[in-house]
Amino acid sequence: MRSIRVLAVVALAALGPVAYATAQSSSTTVFTVGGTVSVHGGTKARPKPGGLSFRFDVSDPSGNQTPPVQTYSIMYEGGRLNTALIPGCKADAINAPATPTTDVCPKGSQIGAGRLNALIGSAGQPVSTASTCAATLQLFNGGRGHATLFVSSELATCPIALRQAIDMQYVTSGDMAGLKFTVPELLRHQVGLDITVTHADATLRTIVVRKRGRKVGYIESTGCKDATRDLVVTFTDETGASFPAKASVGKC
Repeated sequence: MRSIRVLAVVALAALGPVAYATAQSSSTTVFTVGGTVSVHGGTKARPKPGGLSFRFDVSDPSGNQTPPVQTYSIMYEGGRLNTALIPGCKADAINAPATPTTDVCPKGSQIGAGRLNALIGSAGQPVSTASTCAATLQLFNGGRGHATLFVSSELATCPIALRQAIDMQYVTSGDMAGLKFTVPELLRHQVGLDITVTHADATLRTIVVRKRGRKVGYIESTGCKDATRDLVVTFTDETGASFPAKASVGKC
């Protein structure tokens, strides 16, 4: 039987040093983001390959479970992903078997790994009334213009054994680039309960491929106009209200 599936979210961060930023909604939900990178500098003509790590936390200072987030947009300045550089593994392919599995993914398609924590309960109620869930993350290149996130958990650390792949679209806007996706209803609510991710972190390793005589990175730094790199993560709830968390993440 196919396991009940739940959303886990993580994605790319800005290509800059350690940084944290918070945004607060009218319902007192606080969103905090941060990231680190292994490379600085570069231009569009001469980009520099590197790796990065990313994390975010969602909380309510009053101690209640926060509402589910419906759409995530994680945008960074002065960087890019070369999604056609390495083999891809689509979310649909992972989810196709009765028990979703990454065994279908081609060699060389994994780009990183991480973990997440979630609450399964009722939004607005005390966190103490919810069940906690810890899961592991695997990230894959999703093919041209996409990345794939696979979340899995065991009954020892979560009320439900989860196995779910999520498609993320690579988007650009001016000097900003990143990943954006909307969470389906099925992955925000199960059996009358709300599913809210409270923490996620991941590390994307440095991947370099020699192409036409030069080294090309899966993740590349291309520089910033003001020499300071910005990270903007926008969390959109089920009412359509958006809460951006922006940080200047140091030297570009």
